[in-house]
Amino acid sequence: MILEGIYAPVPTPFDLKSGDISHSAMEDNIRRWAVTSLNGLVICGSNGELPFISVSERAELTRTAKLALEKSGVDKKIITGTFMHSTRETIDCSVRAADAGADAVLILPPHYFKAAGMSGAKKFFEETANSSPIPIVLYNMPGNTGVNLDAETVIELSRHPNIIGVKDTSGDMTQMCRIANECGENFSVFCGSGNYLLPSLAVGASGGTLAVANLYPESAARLLKACMESDMPRARALQYRLMLASDALTRKFGVPGLKASMDRAGLYGGPCRSPLSDLGDDEKHRLFDALDSTGLDEYESWRHIC
Repeated sequence: MILEGIYAPVPTPFDLKSGDISHSAMEDNIRRWAVTSLNGLVICGSNGELPFISVSERAELTRTAKLALEKSGVDKKIITGTFMHSTRETIDCSVRAADAGADAVLILPPHYFKAAGMSGAKKFFEETANSSPIPIVLYNMPGNTGVNLDAETVIELSRHPNIIGVKDTSGDMTQMCRIANECGENFSVFCGSGNYLLPSLAVGASGGTLAVANLYPESAARLLKACMESDMPRARALQYRLMLASDALTRKFGVPGLKASMDRAGLYGGPCRSPLSDLGDDEKHRLFDALDSTGLDEYESWRHIC
């Protein structure tokens, strides 16, 4: 599996009354994303409220996504977040995700007992990769974990045949540049935020997993295409507009903001799972004003034809 292009880390839809996962809403969202330029979907990542989703729920969501894509007749990859705090449970979750149809798994480094450091992280990933039936994508998310998966560790792990890439959400371009240029050609680097997609591509990333791609997949795809065609003025202009949207959706309003914006755009966002709280009306107005100011809706005609 080659990791490239634009992936959307999709939110997990919960029923308004029961709080259970709404598989019908998941199917409907994926039917809509199926007609876009997205190369793949990430199930149960940070935007999918990973810490609040059980092992069995992750497998069920993966199976629902796989079937929905098959019904739509499109070839988009599925990556499922399978991090658990123990190696044993992470392996079990990865096996279940594979059985449910995932093409790869996305795994955070251990971060509760931080004294283990990078040597502990390396052992964790190697043991999991040895047992996982599908490839592993490393997930560096220091803003949430408090642990930065450093360049040296990623470079060492890139030599494992079942570890195919990294999603880096650190925003550290020096680190990303090293990883992109010192890992083997079969190892891919993905940007983890629309805030810095263009700089990441410039130093060697092959694409990105972007929260903003849930709403603006065509805008992100246009940026990627402009970069590949060396049309830097167009790429820079798109990056600026995408950054404004991404910054509002991720840094300022987070998962509740993404879900509220999806509801407004005709997708199903729905409520967050406790302890996350939904946005209030004033926050929604500020978020929607910020998104509208980007003008990116002009590229997202798929919302109106689904």
